[in-house]
Amino acid sequence: MATEYQVENRKLYVRLDGELDHHLAEKVKHQCEIILKSYPIRDIEFDFSNSGFMDSSGVGMILGRYRQIQPMGGNVSISHMNDTIRRVVHMAGLHQIVKEK
Repeated sequence: MATEYQVENRKLYVRLDGELDHHLAEKVKHQCEIILKSYPIRDIEFDFSNSGFMDSSGVGMILGRYRQIQPMGGNVSISHMNDTIRRVVHMAGLHQIVKEK
């Protein structure tokens, strides 16, 4: 299974598949940029159902998407985090700017 991208009602859903490390973060960043140029996206939700790991590259990628959509009044949310990912999100301070679902 590969990372899935779905646009619905100005919201981009990114269902991650695999560890959100440097390699996957670059792929997701690139695909998000294409989608954000093609659709009037306001919000982004990163779904970690099929991902159990995130490093600083993932944190940077999520922060970058936040910086892209925040000026337009958009929000970033993260769903289905396990304890490891939640710990990284809190240590990086992402929990202060993104919504947890």
